[in-house]
Amino acid sequence: DKEAAERCTTVYLVERRTDMLPGLLTTDICSLRGGVERLTFSVIWEMTRDAEIVNTRFCKAIIKSAAALSYAEAQARIDDPADRSKLTASLRELNRVAKIIRAERTRKGALELA
Repeated sequence: DKEAAERCTTVYLVERRTDMLPGLLTTDICSLRGGVERLTFSVIWEMTRDAEIVNTRFCKAIIKSAAALSYAEAQARIDDPADRSKLTASLRELNRVAKIIRAERTRKGALELA
């Protein structure tokens, strides 16, 4: 706890990161890993096709990630027209929704730092 309080946040640098929490927590216990069940406190959003939130609920849940992908691996799946897997279809749908949400934030004047 003391070490985490001193670090305050995980710092990401090119090709490396300094974690706020001990390695066992960040790489295993608190990390989403493909095929491994995790206890969570989840926010469930029901959304329209245009990414408008029509219902929100909070609940305790057990989740099981289908895969642990790097950003590059996820992007490669999204970009590969031959990949018709269920996982890739889900990534494409999440990407579509993220673009709508990002565009709306920008329209409302969100600050772009990068």
